[in-house]
Amino acid sequence: MGSPDSETPAPAALAILGGSFNPPHSSHLRIADQALDQLAVKRLMVIPSGDHPHKQGRDMAPAEHRLAMARLAFAGRDDVVVDDRELRRSGPSFTVDTLAEIAAEQPGARLYFLIGSDNLPLLPTWHDHHRLLALATVVTWPRRGHPVSPAQLQGMDLDERERRALLANALDLPADDVAASDLRARLRAGERRPAEIAPHVADYLHEQGLYR
Repeated sequence: MGSPDSETPAPAALAILGGSFNPPHSSHLRIADQALDQLAVKRLMVIPSGDHPHKQGRDMAPAEHRLAMARLAFAGRDDVVVDDRELRRSGPSFTVDTLAEIAAEQPGARLYFLIGSDNLPLLPTWHDHHRLLALATVVTWPRRGHPVSPAQLQGMDLDERERRALLANALDLPADDVAASDLRARLRAGERRPAEIAPHVADYLHEQGLYR
């Protein structure tokens, strides 16, 4: 019989998909599915952003509606949990604070934080980005026109270990080109059910008068 320590299961890894979900769309579902498959995690946490420092003043639906749409988009999935912690936080919401909270709640678990490759050049502008990179493995998903390469990371405020980790961790899937801003424009133009938005999410946003 082994020692108690050897019988204690290792903490499960966790993938984290943050974003405004303004509105949630098919790419979010595809990225979640691929992350669960490729990263060998059993659970993915979807976290709608609160008062996002990089999106203040933009065309954002109210927080409670973005949360409701995210819950609708991922409804019925035991492997995905929609977490509202950033919406409950007062003031600017920083990703590093969210990751620190989750790390404290899941001691020893490996955290994978998912971002689009178009956001990678912005990473050094994020609050306390070196600590963020220490708390979680940042995994990119490809966005059309935004390849991840050593040249792209040159000149960024990253050390060599951070650069290697960012280059080594990317989801293997076709480049994504769905833009929520385009979907909002199409909804304003009168399109009722864009193919990229689940029907029950489209019904909700029309019932609530969003993006008119």
